[in-house]
Amino acid sequence: METSNKVKWPEILSLAALNVALVISWIAYHEYQPVLLENFSFTDLSSFLVISKAIVLVIIPPIAGLTADYFLRTKGKSFVIFTVGIGATAMIFMIVASIIGAGPASQLKTFLPYMILLWLISMNLFISPAYSMIEAFAPAKKLPIVVGFLFLVTELIYALEPVVVSLVRFFGDTLTFVVGGLLISGSGYLFHKISSSNVEDFKRESVASPNKPVTFSTYVAIIGVGIFLGAGKAVLVEYFPEYIGFTFPDHENIAGYFSLGLLAFAAIFAFSMSSKVATMNLKKVIIISFLLLAVGSVSMVITSNLYFTLIAGVVVAGGFGLINLVGIPFAIANLSAKHITYGIGIFIGASELLTGVFEVALH
Repeated sequence: METSNKVKWPEILSLAALNVALVISWIAYHEYQPVLLENFSFTDLSSFLVISKAIVLVIIPPIAGLTADYFLRTKGKSFVIFTVGIGATAMIFMIVASIIGAGPASQLKTFLPYMILLWLISMNLFISPAYSMIEAFAPAKKLPIVVGFLFLVTELIYALEPVVVSLVRFFGDTLTFVVGGLLISGSGYLFHKISSSNVEDFKRESVASPNKPVTFSTYVAIIGVGIFLGAGKAVLVEYFPEYIGFTFPDHENIAGYFSLGLLAFAAIFAFSMSSKVATMNLKKVIIISFLLLAVGSVSMVITSNLYFTLIAGVVVAGGFGLINLVGIPFAIANLSAKHITYGIGIFIGASELLTGVFEVALH
């Protein structure tokens, strides 16, 4: 069965719902991890978990993708690793909730750091398998539109972080982890139920040739695009608020809101450009994105005026939005059918590299 010329929006909406659950879970993790480490007397593990998170985000998506491709090739099953990741994440959420409920005096507290580490791993098991399936939901030329919609939903939730944090604090630590487990399991089940028939029937060789040679330079190109994307994210999320706070101390308290505003702008700009980008050459869009990221980042550093710094941030956000539109479609277009999930995992891992470096350096 070949893909039609129409986008299968029910499947895309279910993937968007999974993305929303992921974003909320990550925000909850960042909100409560320091609190839990302090309450359970594990503050000495803070640096270890920051470094572990950076490593996990880079290496687990490719490993998950490689394993998923193996099961697809040998067993014909597309959802094995996805299901394992969803199930493990939901289970760990519930275990952490139980540990929190038992309190710091309980003997269960010993397992908390291990559960956090396992949670980081399981949260990254199903990312690359899920995103590699979008080629079954839309024709190749419309993938930038699909990615633009997913990027819009994801980044707008990130931009609404203060609202999510308020909800998380309202629920409290135990209930937050229970709700997190329900969100991940529920959205994962929904995506599996809606998408499974299309994914299992879809013949990948109709989009990418199973015999298409994938050279070392192909993976280098995919890693390079992923690093460009990660650079934009790192500048906006990690570097920009720190730079504003240091260079313009009078605005230190609202520096984070500048960053969230730029994320929202990037999401809206990318979605508005997605139909246009779908008609363009992917490599040309990548070059334009790189130039915007480079010019914006350099301008941000050399100016000493707040307004020019914000304008430079808008330029970076524009480049970040465009590179998001074409990153996954570029990877899919250049990979063989046998290695798409692995290639998507490499792309996702590469996109997290610089963010991890910034987090470790600024910790």
